[in-house]
Amino acid sequence: MIFRLPPLEQLSKLIQNRLLSNLPGPQAHLRMEPETRKAFLNLKHAEAPRQSAVLILLFEKNGKIKTPFIRRNIYDGVHSGQIALPGGGFETHDNTLINTALRETEEEIGIAKNQVKVLGTLSKIYIPPSNFDVLPVVGYLENTPTLKIDPTEVSEAFLVDLDHLVSPACVSTSRVKLQNGSEIEIPCYQISDYTIWGATAMILSEFIEIISPSNAI
Repeated sequence: MIFRLPPLEQLSKLIQNRLLSNLPGPQAHLRMEPETRKAFLNLKHAEAPRQSAVLILLFEKNGKIKTPFIRRNIYDGVHSGQIALPGGGFETHDNTLINTALRETEEEIGIAKNQVKVLGTLSKIYIPPSNFDVLPVVGYLENTPTLKIDPTEVSEAFLVDLDHLVSPACVSTSRVKLQNGSEIEIPCYQISDYTIWGATAMILSEFIEIISPSNAI
């Protein structure tokens, strides 16, 4: 379904209202869930999941609503080199997971946390391979920021037009190589040369359902 997004001021109010209602959660996540995730759900970790948060951040630039994504650095871990939303693990001084999302976003892409207007949160999602519980936070900016990445945290940051992201033409499938060297076919959002899949795609699926006109209150 193709739909036209309202201006950011109107969209932000719509999102805030809908985040107070019942969230589509797991049902929306399933649409972009890789088949391999079902097997990972049987993993038994020695420790409780670590709490974490990510930020879907909206702002206007050149008449378009944008949202930033990052690419993780290459490292010896399950999320090496993947496209993600800015965010990370909870620290005690954060006090809340919303503060975690804002702090990590400032650290990773240089957007001051006191500039972000928080609209609410989506459904938590568990990431079995890394044993993280992730809370997606949604917010917006009244200004157009300049992104400044921390190269120790991320390799790059890029912007996506929200109207592109909500287009059905953006939904695709792709083959990706896992850490163990095997390849799998996964559902994804394809943005130019960027393949957004896994937990990030599942989070976006819920967000897109939230802003869809069919979910109007």
